[in-house]
Amino acid sequence: MQVCRNGHVITDLLQTCPERARTHCDRCGAVTLERCPTCGLELPGAIVVPGLQPVGARPAPHFCAKCGAAFPWTHLRRRPPHEPLAILENLLGRLPRVVRQLRVRHGDRPPFRVADERDLEDLLRALLPLHFDDVRPECRTPRYAAGTRTDFLLVPENFALTIKWVQPRILEQVPEDVSYYRHERKCRTLVVFVYDPESALRESCLPPMTAEEPEVRCIISSA
Repeated sequence: MQVCRNGHVITDLLQTCPERARTHCDRCGAVTLERCPTCGLELPGAIVVPGLQPVGARPAPHFCAKCGAAFPWTHLRRRPPHEPLAILENLLGRLPRVVRQLRVRHGDRPPFRVADERDLEDLLRALLPLHFDDVRPECRTPRYAAGTRTDFLLVPENFALTIKWVQPRILEQVPEDVSYYRHERKCRTLVVFVYDPESALRESCLPPMTAEEPEVRCIISSA
């Protein structure tokens, strides 16, 4: 088999039909290879049966059967999708890793600690612009909160992000959030981010919702 470095199969009959070989991919221009870059084992191709014509093409393997090394295209296929919601979910799911890294500072500088929802808001205010161009704070005072809280609107994506520190019956707050964004700030998707540093939340089911917008996506992230 011959495959380009981006995972496009050039031919799975390289030995039978060597004229099909290419030095570069005709779809993406990447350099092609027919052996494992680590150990030199030939990439396995289609099984040729005399008198029968193979149909389709064998998919490119992800790992070498001899040394176990990952091929260059394996990491490309593992990247998360580039849809905005997938990017946001990936960022929120990795937030506990960011918090852990910020605990270690140079010299005698005090560590950055996330102790409440205000700290979460500050951290996300800094991180969201890395992936989204128009991030706007949305200040409101829901009935379940003692004071004003800050959500974030991702305007081009038509998302609203509300942040919660885990506590008993936390998901019972969601219907009020949905009602607010349905009537006051219309958006297509409401992302409810629950930060659970002690892994205390066992039940991740949302309360029953109607089919009306916004769609609700709940992300529970444990440290």
